[in-house]
Amino acid sequence: MEALEASILESIPHAVIGLQDRRIIFVNNGVKTVFGWTSDELIGRTTRLFYRSGKDYIRIAGELYSILEKQPIASMEFPCLRKDGTKIECMINAARIGQQLKEKRVVITYENITDRKRAAQELEFSRHQLRQLSAHLQSIREKERARIARELHDELGQLVTALNTDIVLLKNKIPAGQKILLDRVESMSSLVGLTMETVKRIYMGLRPGMLDHLGLTAAIAWQAEEFFRRTGIACDVSFSPEDMAIDPDLTTTIFRIFQETLTNVQRHAQATKVTVHLTAMDDQLELVVKDNGKGISDEQLRKPDSFGLMGIKERVYHWGGKEAIVGKIGKGTTITIRIPLLKTGETS
Repeated sequence: MEALEASILESIPHAVIGLQDRRIIFVNNGVKTVFGWTSDELIGRTTRLFYRSGKDYIRIAGELYSILEKQPIASMEFPCLRKDGTKIECMINAARIGQQLKEKRVVITYENITDRKRAAQELEFSRHQLRQLSAHLQSIREKERARIARELHDELGQLVTALNTDIVLLKNKIPAGQKILLDRVESMSSLVGLTMETVKRIYMGLRPGMLDHLGLTAAIAWQAEEFFRRTGIACDVSFSPEDMAIDPDLTTTIFRIFQETLTNVQRHAQATKVTVHLTAMDDQLELVVKDNGKGISDEQLRKPDSFGLMGIKERVYHWGGKEAIVGKIGKGTTITIRIPLLKTGETS
């Protein structure tokens, strides 16, 4: 049995040590792998050798023994030190020997998690960079959309308006008996009118001018009316307060999120009604969009190609906000967005 226990102990890849009165009484071969020390070098000594300073040694000993006085097992991450001076991070698991902590008899395992923590940090840094890049690309896209919309309105819109004016003047110059010419001019006027409507639809779709001139609530109310006109799905909106002074970039974010929620309703919800509440409080902005459709399922929420929902989450994350998407089968879906508002004098 002792041979079996010894084999089990040596097969553990982590450092395992036994302590009595804070002195090492046994170690396994994993200590050599984790810390670079041999059994002969450690027996009878303290675990001060494993830590970066005396202060760290006192702190970890105090915390571990304090926990083991109350419960049989203790776990924590802690910075450690190899024999050659290399700094490592370890997951420390300690268990008292017996029902009570007598003579401070404990078994401690040290798992070197340095590479794991470094990989996790690199992954988090990479994720942060990707999110920053996504936000940057969204910002560039919004600026480009605004520029194109402005040029369509100011340049092409004015040219088409001037052309329409000339057609009206030309029509007034044609004698009443020239029916063929009058019909041709009337057809030209209709085409120009259709072109003006198309140009307006395009630049309003790129970026509604009222978003910059009249604000978020006016833009959302307009979008809701457009949604009803295009889909036949009723969209009731309410605001509290009616006028909101919000950061221009945040205004764009909320408007784009609202557009995406309506797109999802149109494509997937099979709804007949959408209710929208936008509330500006002292410390946060809340947008709630609820439909009476079939309700989104947990499986749909987890789909990796749900780019619309993914875009909503990334926009909210960029502003330090939170989103909640809740679906009830047969009763609809509710999307709640909460984004903190900066107080006067604060900067993002």
